[in-house]
Amino acid sequence: MNAVGTPLGRYQKMVTDAIGSRWYAYTQSKMGIINIGTLQAHFVVDRTGKIKNLKILSNSSNETFANVCLQSIMDANLPPIPDDVADTLPPEGLEYDQMSFTMYAN
Repeated sequence: MNAVGTPLGRYQKMVTDAIGSRWYAYTQSKMGIINIGTLQAHFVVDRTGKIKNLKILSNSSNETFANVCLQSIMDANLPPIPDDVADTLPPEGLEYDQMSFTMYAN
């Protein structure tokens, strides 16, 4: 369990908030050319806060949406993983198996 009250939960919330704030801004700027749909991505946040091994697992929208989602992840400004959290993780860092992004019809 990774509740927000734990060090791991707080770091995960930082990651999702950083990515989410970029995603909302980027989708607003491309709203007219993004189709509805869902994208699922896999990536790892290494101990320094860098995104590694980013890949799309599935995408039911269009290429523009995929690009917005990937750019949102890559542009997230993440701090290094705190030592107390990093010590509980594999050497690669914090893995996100399936982060989902969904664009709904307005």
